[in-house]
Order: sequence, then structure tokens, then C-alpha cells
Amino acid sequence: MQIVRSTLTFLSSVALVACATDHERTITQPRVPAAIVNQGNGVQYSVNGGGIVDFSAAGVGNGYFSFNAVVKGDGRVEGRFHQRRETGATVVDFSGIVTCLTVDAALGRARIGGIVTENQSTNPNFLTENHQVGDDVWFRVQDGGEGADAVDASTSYGFKPTLVNTSAEYCALPFTGLPWWNPATTFPLLSGNIQIRP
Repeated sequence: MQIVRSTLTFLSSVALVACATDHERTITQPRVPAAIVNQGNGVQYSVNGGGIVDFSAAGVGNGYFSFNAVVKGDGRVEGRFHQRRETGATVVDFSGIVTCLTVDAALGRARIGGIVTENQSTNPNFLTENHQVGDDVWFRVQDGGEGADAVDASTSYGFKPTLVNTSAEYCALPFTGLPWWNPATTFPLLSGNIQIRP
């Protein structure tokens, strides 16, 4: 009887470990395109980042963000993005897929455009006909390099009719000059990192 109990205890432990391992794997599995993991798989550009953007200069709460985007050698674009920020008692919270990416590696700048796949916002200003699932959305980022003096930066999300009406039009904008690249609307990270890899 003692042998049976010991065997059952051992088997239960193995089953629990296996379940825990599968559960942890499911939770921690990153939702990034395989191309980012395998840079040799025809990737021309990759831009990714995550952290907290300091939007205090704009008078709104910090933005919590993550994104990844790649352009493959054949021109296909893949990636995902998410940003959430508090606006008093409400939140602005969008997720989406990347449809366009342009990079100026010399300046460490990238433009990312996409389509909204989820709008969890409660702020009424972001529940209009321009903020629905399927609508275009865009943002830009700055990779300040590495080291103690490096400052990475990002914008909040833009929607039509801000500068343009589509993500493709946004990705085609220049990387310098006002209003195309406005330093006043590009905010530094409080923490995290942005990396642009040509």
C-alpha cells in the first residue's frame, strides 16, 4: 500500500510539473513573428521596443507600450503593437497589427503604421468612428542608441485626419522637418528600450 501511495504521489507530482510547464510556456510565449527571432530569414529591417513613455509634457498619463515590426526582403511587413495610457479616470488602450514600416537608420528613426485590432479605451475621445477595429493607426519611434546618455522616444498613436488619412501615407512621410517629424510630439522613455536594426 505504501508503494502504491508513493507511486501515485510521484505520478501526481510529474503531472503537476508537466501542467505547470505547459501553462508557463503558454503564458510566456511571445507573440512576435518568427522572422524577428531568425534575422537570417530574409529580414531587411526590424524595429521593436517596450517600456514606458513619459507623456507628462503633453499633460496626460504615462504610456505603457510594446511593439515589433519587420520588413522582409520581399517587401512583406509583419508585427504587432499595443499602447495603454491613463487619462484621468479613463484609459486609452489600443492593440493592432503592423501594415507598414519605414526606417531611416542613419537618424535612428522609424515610422510604423497599422490597423486597430482591439480598442479597450474608455476615454470617449477615442471611441469615435476613427478609432474602431479595422481603422488605420500610426506612431513613430526614435532609437537613441545604447549607453547611459542614450534617449529612446516614441509618440502616442495617431489617427485620421492627423497629418494624413492612412497608415501607408504616414509611413511615406519624411523623417525630418516640421510638421513631418516634430520633436515636441516625440516623448522620451522613462524606462525600456527601442531598437532599430537595418
